[in-house]
Amino acid sequence: MNYKVLLTKKSRKEFLDAFCWYQEQKLGLGDDFKTEIYKHLNLISENPKHYPKKIRELRELVVKKFPFIIIYSIDETSRIIYIASIFHFKRNPKNKV
Repeated sequence: MNYKVLLTKKSRKEFLDAFCWYQEQKLGLGDDFKTEIYKHLNLISENPKHYPKKIRELRELVVKKFPFIIIYSIDETSRIIYIASIFHFKRNPKNKV
């Protein structure tokens, strides 16, 4: 059974900002970004422990077609994955979480 995925306020803003930016660059590119992020969120939901821990209990998954990392934590009791950040590679790594 898959885990439920919830975006934090921060990760939701990061997602929407990136979606809008890509959509402004080229019509449809924002949709491609959204599809790729959803695909990776589904991978996390199906097998959340597959991806490595990087910071404390936070795990990371690199998005294949866009320069982003999805950073998340797992609540085993409630079977919920909390997306802490959808982080662009070019940002300061100190701001990851």
